Amino acid sequence: MNTSFTSSNNKSISASPSFNDLKTLLTFSQPLFTLRKKTTLITNGEKFKGLYLVHSGLLKQSQLKKSSENEIITHFFFPGDLIGLDSICEAHYSGSVTSIETSGLSLIKFSKIEDLPITKTSHIQLLRILSRSMRNEHNRMWRTLSQSSDSRLAYFFITMSSKFREQGYSPNAFRLPMSRQDIANYLCMASETVSRIISRFENEGLLAANGHEYLILNPEGLANIAEKT
Repeated sequence: MNTSFTSSNNKSISASPSFNDLKTLLTFSQPLFTLRKKTTLITNGEKFKGLYLVHSGLLKQSQLKKSSENEIITHFFFPGDLIGLDSICEAHYSGSVTSIETSGLSLIKFSKIEDLPITKTSHIQLLRILSRSMRNEHNRMWRTLSQSSDSRLAYFFITMSSKFREQGYSPNAFRLPMSRQDIANYLCMASETVSRIISRFENEGLLAANGHEYLILNPEGLANIAEKT
């Protein structure tokens, strides 16, 4: 299965780790549990228990600006993602994690991770997951800080396309449960700007949007916008 979206200039955007990448960790996870929509999984500063593996649904990690009540969304977690990778070193969770839709998760206790068999395969898998997560976050922050609003939003849709492709779904027709306000908070933009750019992308024949449903009509065109500096 292809796990990346390739643009016209052959640059690719990696997707989340698949469940195949997590096989070793899965053997150490606790039973699956369900988190209902708009339910808090983790509160900011909570003591670190371990890593949560997302089996289904969608969650967001966020923090509140000290100067206001505005929310800053730092991560969206899809099936195959691990929650808590950024919290291992500090021994407490960074930001609050809430379910956007009903989600299935399992907890991999940190004590279990420490007991991972010392084999080349298990450690390479874990390092690969950590490296991919760090690279994806670096790419997102770089684009948020240095790219135009058009480029940020185009890159967001390409990333979402890649995630759905990795899960075995259509990379061009998908439903995003998060609100446009959530997308705006994630990209450090105003929600009005997100809606305006989506309307322009529709007029330019790049995509079609109907509520939470999106259809990418011209992936090459979106990729070209995403690569602009």
